[in-house]
Amino acid sequence: MAGDKEEAKKQSFSAFENRGEALDEGGQRTVRKKSRKNLMMRVVVAWSLLMSAAVWLHHHYSELDKEKENRNLGDANMAEGTMADERVALLSRALPQCHKTLAGFLTAGTPENRNQFVADPIATAGKMAVFYQSNPLPRVDVKRIRRIGQEPVKAGDEWVVETRWKEGDDGAEFDAVFRRGSGTWMLDWDHFSRYSEYPWALFLAGEGSDEAEFRLLARMVSSGDEAERRGSRLRFVLLSPEFGKPSKTGVSSPEFVVARRSDEGLLLEAAFNARQDGELLFGRSMKAMEPEGLIRVRVRVKRGELGGVRSFDIEKIIACHWMTSEVPGFNLDELKDDLFGGF
Repeated sequence: MAGDKEEAKKQSFSAFENRGEALDEGGQRTVRKKSRKNLMMRVVVAWSLLMSAAVWLHHHYSELDKEKENRNLGDANMAEGTMADERVALLSRALPQCHKTLAGFLTAGTPENRNQFVADPIATAGKMAVFYQSNPLPRVDVKRIRRIGQEPVKAGDEWVVETRWKEGDDGAEFDAVFRRGSGTWMLDWDHFSRYSEYPWALFLAGEGSDEAEFRLLARMVSSGDEAERRGSRLRFVLLSPEFGKPSKTGVSSPEFVVARRSDEGLLLEAAFNARQDGELLFGRSMKAMEPEGLIRVRVRVKRGELGGVRSFDIEKIIACHWMTSEVPGFNLDELKDDLFGGF
C-alpha cells in the first residue's frame, strides 16, 4: 500500500510538471499561492504599462503643441516676411517712375505740361492754374536733387509711395507722394504744393471767400499747467508752411479753441499726442520733417466778425496729413470708444 501511494505521488508530480505547478509533501497542489503571485505580477505589469502609456501620451501631445506653436509662429513670420518683400518689390517698381514723374513736373514750362505728371489731372488742372497765379512754382535744380528717403504707405485702402528729396547740401528739402494712376506713378500735387484754396496770409487779412480749405501746420498752445491739459478745451494756432524749408514756418493765426471731446478736438489731441510720443501715421518709419510740436493738418476755416473784430472758427479738421485722401489719419470711432468706453 505504501508503494502504491509513493507511485501515485510520483505520477502526480509528473502530470503537473509541464504546467508549472508543484505538490507539497502530502501531494496537495500549491495552486492558490502561485495564483496570488501571478495576479500580483499581472497588476504590476499592467500598472507599468499604463504609466508608460501616460508618459508617452503626455510627451506626444506636448510635441504636437510645440509643433503647432512653431507652425503658427512660422506662419506669422512668413506673413511678415511676405509683406516686407511686397514693400520692397513695390518700391523697386515704383521709384524709377517716381523719379521720371518728378523731373518731368519740375522741368515742365507750362501748367498744361505740368498737369500730365499729376494724379487726377482733370480735377487738378483748374485749381493748379489758379494756385500758381498767387504762389510761385518751386525753383528746384533738378540736376542737384537726390532722393534721401522713401517708403510705401497704406492710407486707407490705397498704397502710395512717400519720398524725401534734398537739393545739394544746403538747398531745398521736401517730400513728395506718388499715387498709382494711368498705369504709372503720378505726383500727388495737392500734397506736394501744400495746396490751399487761398493764400493763408491773405485769408487772415480778410481777403477772399469767408470759408476755405487749407493745408497748414498746427501748434498747441499751453501754459504747461496740468489742469489746463486736462481741461475741456484745446487751444492751438495754425501756421503756413514754407516749401523746401521744413524747419521754418510762415504766418501764424490767432488762437483757436475747440472742445476736446468734439470730433476736431479728438483728432487734434490724438495727433499732438502721437507727435509727442514719436508715433507716425499709417505706420510710417520716416521721421516727421517739421520741428517738434508741429503737426500737419488739412482744415476748413471760417472767417467772421464779432463786435467789429475779425474772428476765425474751425469748421472741420479734414485730416491730420496733407495727402489727397479723406482718411483722417486716426479712427474717430476708436477715439470715441477710448474716451466714452464704448457708450
